[in-house]
Amino acid sequence: MQKMALVAAGVIFSLVAISHFIRALYAVEVLMVGKIVPIVVSPFLCIFAVLMATWMFIAAKQLH
Repeated sequence: MQKMALVAAGVIFSLVAISHFIRALYAVEVLMVGKIVPIVVSPFLCIFAVLMATWMFIAAKQLH
């Protein structure tokens, strides 16, 4: 059951990374609490989400 949860978290982090990549690529505006989030934030969040997804998939693979 823990392996399935890690894989699910990896998939979610992967989707978040893809959405940040697309946002950075196409300069899509995002509003949070009525303020525009700077696009310069997305590449950093994309890298963070990729690292988290990789970590989840590696952890899932190490479980037997």
